[in-house]
Amino acid sequence: MQMISRSYKVLAQSPLDVIALEECLVNSVRTQDATLLFYVNAPSVIIGRNQNVWREVSPSCELPVYRRVSGGGTVYHDEGNVNWALIVPRALHSQGEEIAMVAKALATLGIHAYPGARGGLFVTMGNGETLGKISGTARRFGAYNVLHHGTLLVRADIQTLKASLGGIKVFEDSSIASVPAHPINISSILSSITTDEVIDTLSRELAGMIPRALDLARFWSAAEPSGDTKPRYDPENFNDVIDLCIDQDEYEGLKKEFGSKEWILDRSPQFSFAVSNGKERAAVRVREGKIEEAMALEIGDRASEEYAARIAARYGGAHFDFDIPKRIEREEVLKDAAR
Repeated sequence: MQMISRSYKVLAQSPLDVIALEECLVNSVRTQDATLLFYVNAPSVIIGRNQNVWREVSPSCELPVYRRVSGGGTVYHDEGNVNWALIVPRALHSQGEEIAMVAKALATLGIHAYPGARGGLFVTMGNGETLGKISGTARRFGAYNVLHHGTLLVRADIQTLKASLGGIKVFEDSSIASVPAHPINISSILSSITTDEVIDTLSRELAGMIPRALDLARFWSAAEPSGDTKPRYDPENFNDVIDLCIDQDEYEGLKKEFGSKEWILDRSPQFSFAVSNGKERAAVRVREGKIEEAMALEIGDRASEEYAARIAARYGGAHFDFDIPKRIEREEVLKDAAR
């Protein structure tokens, strides 16, 4: 089991700030022990690095969507969800041990969670058979470090969580799909539990300390007046490792990259979706966020081939969005009605 020598509660304006911070730390920290982070985000949906946003996010979702640097499935964040992250040297990383550490820390609160499939943490429901999922985890392997982070549903809005997830039906899709689970809040077991209590307990159990506040806005405002992008060391709030390993230019560059349409939407792996106009049926292929081609679903079906050709001529190169399939079918129906 690795030593955790630093623990921080990150205060940020956006999930994007934390996604960039985690990547900076994975790339830059050079220690022989682990760093522990906690953070709570505003309502948002965070998809995995290799996921198809259109397959994962509900068309009716009105929350901001981000793509993180780690793998794994799609998660919902809000003020009732605690996020923890470990920055661990690769030589010391053990997924099983680290998840077991979190489970052991939760046990001190009276939450008896069990590690399960794909790095999740589960609790047994009242019927003794159903497993409720309180945590999902994901990893990002850097050259020197591993980012191992996860969620903990404390008092999250489960109804909004469920309504935000689940996209359109696709095929020929090589993305990593989320696996459905039964999400449950820790507060359904301990009704008075708070996110701060969970954070402080995990930090004491895992790192032997209460987490220091790491306010990212203050962190960067502490830069030298000379324009140096390295912040001054503030022993009351920060630690040498954090202070010296983050470059503001790199951080801002990562925020710009991870906040871009190209990263969040267009990075989705190639996929296809089906449309129809009565008996005419076509498959429409999307690559890098744009409609690449349309083909008849059945070879030799002349009417469907003409249907696909019309779609390709009208929509080829167009940026994909949730309304595109319905728009294609609606326009084709209107076109037939006008004949």
